Amino acid sequence: MALDGLAPAEALLLDAFATRSTDHVWTLSTASLLKALHAGRGLEELRRFLVENSKGEELPQIVTALLADAASRTEKIRDLGTCHLLECVDEAQAVIVAKDRRAGALCSRIG
Repeated sequence: MALDGLAPAEALLLDAFATRSTDHVWTLSTASLLKALHAGRGLEELRRFLVENSKGEELPQIVTALLADAASRTEKIRDLGTCHLLECVDEAQAVIVAKDRRAGALCSRIG
């Protein structure tokens, strides 16, 4: 996407979501959008900016599809934070931990 006459804050917003190719050209990709999301940015922020600067035209289908794809990908995965992997020496021990009143609520058997 190519835009002229941007305020510095607008250029920074695009830099957060896209890769700058030249002074006035940014390239959106799934990787650039996911990187922005990982950094805490929201896709709606970018969508709102693009719509406001589209001069009344609809966003290109490829941009709409790219934003929808990135949103879909983020809805399918949740970061639950740090975890610890504990190995039980035998199946009986794993059952005891999994059925424990306190530990069982915090544990998931994975193997």
